[in-house]
Amino acid sequence: MEPFPQQHILIVDDEEVVRSLCSRLLAPLGYPVETAADGRQALACLEKQPFDLVITDYSMPGDLDGLALGHAIKQLFPNTQIILMTAFPAVDTAVEMLRMGACDYLIKPFDPAELIRCVKACFAKPPPA
Repeated sequence: MEPFPQQHILIVDDEEVVRSLCSRLLAPLGYPVETAADGRQALACLEKQPFDLVITDYSMPGDLDGLALGHAIKQLFPNTQIILMTAFPAVDTAVEMLRMGACDYLIKPFDPAELIRCVKACFAKPPPA
């Protein structure tokens, strides 16, 4: 049974192994998944098609790290939910993302079940206003 087959997910991480892992975990559950290697590529994907959820790494090269990407998404695509992933957790980063309207915060390395739990919890919440 596919719980949320119409909810599209974009995975953004500069590490191909993380993008691949997330895709392999979520696609079999019925989620259409796309990937992007950085913030600019993610925005280009979002401009081409709507995504219900963006799961992004915090620390990425270039001018759009996860926090800047999150702010851009909330401005340009306010109905898109966000989960932030980071290998370097900090309370101020978590607070900033949650204040901005992010759905959740995942600390890498994460248990696959935790990723799935976070995604399902985000989709169970009403869309942002």
